[in-house]
Amino acid sequence: MIRRLCAHEHGEPEDVLAVVDVPDDPPPGPGQVTVAVSAVGLNFLDVMLCRGTYPVRPEPPMTPGVEVAGRVVATGAGAEHLSGVDVVACPALPHGALGDTVTLDAALATPLPDGFDPVVAAALPVTYQTAWWALERAAVGAGQTVLVHAGAGGVGIAATQLAVARGARVICTAGGPAKVAVCRENGADLAIDYHAEDFVAAAGVVDVVLDPVGGDVFARSLSCLDFEGRIVAIGAAGGPPPPVDPMALVAANITLIGLSWGSAYPWRRADRVREVYTELFGLCASGAVRPPVSRTATLDEAPAALADLAARRTTGKIVVRVEGGTP
Repeated sequence: MIRRLCAHEHGEPEDVLAVVDVPDDPPPGPGQVTVAVSAVGLNFLDVMLCRGTYPVRPEPPMTPGVEVAGRVVATGAGAEHLSGVDVVACPALPHGALGDTVTLDAALATPLPDGFDPVVAAALPVTYQTAWWALERAAVGAGQTVLVHAGAGGVGIAATQLAVARGARVICTAGGPAKVAVCRENGADLAIDYHAEDFVAAAGVVDVVLDPVGGDVFARSLSCLDFEGRIVAIGAAGGPPPPVDPMALVAANITLIGLSWGSAYPWRRADRVREVYTELFGLCASGAVRPPVSRTATLDEAPAALADLAARRTTGKIVVRVEGGTP
């Protein structure tokens, strides 16, 4: 038997998630690998999965956890080259990674450099890949100004570090002095406490907005954009944004970009995603990327950790360490 975190209905993480004993995974099929889980990164999308509000909506019972680092302990035909290899991967839902083991397509697994910390690896996939693709699709380059909302969150910190590495000027918004300080520590040129001041007036004109918040924040951000500005809609942690008149975008020459990395890119752009991982590993080695793991949790503590994430009581990244996984 193995332990796995399962949701048997939709609702708040603390209400619907429980650690259960389940039979061992069957042997992996052709092109698949089974990974002994060492670390799993938590994300707001895991909260959305529990609530049933994520764009990809697996029905219960399901296991969340879409960022995993661990060691391949079994392989199917065609995947033997990964036997015994430490990897980072995003498993396909509804078979998430929050358990002792997870079986996934070998094409989704990227080998880790020797000695790479699995906790750091588990903090990379969703936040840093999402931030990298948001900056790439918005064509962020040296000398441009980027406004990053929720700058003390996982995606916000990743976007700040990666934008700075591209030579951009970064403005962040966050709630409260402690979170504003986190934004500055990660490279923000200006950090705005949205509890204390109007971010529209404080930010001024910017080239790009990265918005994981949604709601009224999205609508108000449009007025910050310069000519040919770009806004990347990454999520809606603050609720759905109001409808946007396409002609208003036309009149302002604004580009609206939608981005859902975890629901599409690992499968539709697998080769490019692996190339981005290689770039991220190098940025970690150089110190330009510093995944902000603010705390680790056990599998039993994961529902409460997700509740904290949902209530915005966290900064940076929470990673679940799984006993019995790769050291």
